[in-house]
Amino acid sequence: MKKLLLLLIIMFLSFPLMANEERAVQASLDKVYRSDRIGDSYHFLLLTKKGQYFYLLTNKTDKLSPKELKSSNILDFLKEKQSWGKAFYKKGAFTLNNGKLYTKLLWNPIKILDSKKIKYLNKTFYLQ
Repeated sequence: MKKLLLLLIIMFLSFPLMANEERAVQASLDKVYRSDRIGDSYHFLLLTKKGQYFYLLTNKTDKLSPKELKSSNILDFLKEKQSWGKAFYKKGAFTLNNGKLYTKLLWNPIKILDSKKIKYLNKTFYLQ
């Protein structure tokens, strides 16, 4: 199973994703994408080379590093930045199917708009 996942990741990294027939577009892996401010909150998304994604909704900060977003102590870290507010953290795996990215658990699409812009859960994320 791990070898198959590794093979899929290598294939994902070696073939550019097709946004349309005219140009190839790839996501920036291991870099944080952030949405514009929605209400009083920001949404963060990180895609890793290992096929994992990390998603965070919070109003406690407007900037995070990849290391912070991957941390298992992210909620404690956010409490240090600001004691009040909300934070919703989710992580999982993503997969490539027919040239498109999807989360494995709920099969939510992750659409690559260009190398600096991703659409996920009806929100547009920009490379931070």
